[in-house]
Amino acid sequence: MNAISPADAVPDADKSIALQDYARSLIPTLKARAKDTAALGRLPAETIADLEAGGLLSMTTPRQFGGPAVSVRTFLNVVAELGRADAGVAWVTALTNVTTWCAATFFGAQAAEEVFGGSKPARVTGVLSPRKAVVKKVEGGYLIEEGLWGFNSGIYHATWDMLGIPLVDANGKLVDQGVALIPVEQIEILNDWNVIGISGSGSSSISVKNVFVPDSRIGSVTKAIVGDYPSSHLADQPLFQTACMPMLSIILAFPALGLGVAALETFLETLPRRSIQYSWYDKQSEAPITHLQVGEASAKIDAARTLLEHHADAMDASAASGVYMDFNARAKVRRDVGYAEKLIWEAVDMLASASGGSLASTHNPMTKIWQDARIASLHGIVTPNTNFETYGRILCGMSPGTPFI
Repeated sequence: MNAISPADAVPDADKSIALQDYARSLIPTLKARAKDTAALGRLPAETIADLEAGGLLSMTTPRQFGGPAVSVRTFLNVVAELGRADAGVAWVTALTNVTTWCAATFFGAQAAEEVFGGSKPARVTGVLSPRKAVVKKVEGGYLIEEGLWGFNSGIYHATWDMLGIPLVDANGKLVDQGVALIPVEQIEILNDWNVIGISGSGSSSISVKNVFVPDSRIGSVTKAIVGDYPSSHLADQPLFQTACMPMLSIILAFPALGLGVAALETFLETLPRRSIQYSWYDKQSEAPITHLQVGEASAKIDAARTLLEHHADAMDASAASGVYMDFNARAKVRRDVGYAEKLIWEAVDMLASASGGSLASTHNPMTKIWQDARIASLHGIVTPNTNFETYGRILCGMSPGTPFI
C-alpha cells in the first residue's frame, strides 16, 4: 500500500455533516412508516427513494463514479441516526454500503466499470457463507451450477449480489474461498423472510442455478482479509484501504447503536405517563430504581458508542497511513464489536423491562425496539461469546480458531 496524501486523508467534513443531518431529517418519516415497513418485510419504494435522494445508499461508491467514499466514522454516524428511526432501514443501509465497498475493494478495474459504470445505481448486497454452493472452474471464469444463500439483507433493492463460493481448480479441488459478483437478474429470491425482528430488512434467501461468472468478477476472500486488494485504481481513496474484517464486523453494530439511543429516547418520552403498579410510586420518574436504570442504561449506550467511534477512527487512520491494520488490532476490533453489542442489548433490555407489562403490546414502540435489538445482537460476527473466545485464544498464545480476523 502507498501512503495517501494528507489532503486526500482528510474527509470532506461538510459532506459528512450533510449526510448525517439528512439521515436525521428522515427520522420522523421513517418512524411513521415503520409499522408498514415491518409488515411488508422489506423497505418500501418510498424509503429507497428517500435514501437515494440524500446519497445514503452510495456512501461507499468510489469518487470517480460519483460517490463520496466516506470515512468509517461518517458511515457510523449516518447509520446510527437511521437506527433511531427504524432498524430495518439502518440495517439495509449498512449492509448495502458495506457490500458495495466490497465490490469496489475486492475486485479490479474491469469489474468496477461493470458495477459502477452502468445505467443502474450500484446497490450491491451479498452473503459470504453459502448454505450450498456447487461450482466448476471453466474457461474464463466459474460456473455456479447450484447455490443457496440465506439472510441476503437488502436483496429486494439490489442491482448486484456478491455471493461467497468455494474456488476450485480444473479438477474440482478446493484452492481458496472466494466471492462472485452476479447481476440480480441471474438470481432467484426465495421470499422466505418472516421474522420477529428487523423484518424490514428483507433478508430473504436466494438461489442460483447454472450461472457463469467471469474471472473479472471473482474475488478472493483470503487475500482480502490480509489487505491484498486488487483495486489499485482506488489506492488514492482511504476508504478502499480499510481493513477487511474490521469493516465487515463493525458496521453490524451501527444499527444496534441507533436502537440503543432509540430505546433511551422512547423510555424517557413515555416516562411521565407511567406509574409503578402495586407500589407507592404514582410517578415512575420519581422512583430511585428508575434513576438507577436510566443511569446505567445510558452509560452502557455511551460506552458502546465510545468503543465503536474509537475503532472507526483507528480504522480510518490506518487506511489513510497506507499501513494495513495489524493482526492484533484487527482482532481487538472484532472483540469490541461483540462487547459493544452486549452493552447495547443489556441497555435496551433493561429499559424494556422497566417499561413493565405494556411491553406485551404490539403497539408499544419499545416492543419493536426490544425485538430488533435482540435480533441484531445474534449475527454470527457480532456474537459476544464467540468474539471474546477468539480474542482470548490469541492472548493465550493459541490460534484464533477462525480466519475471519
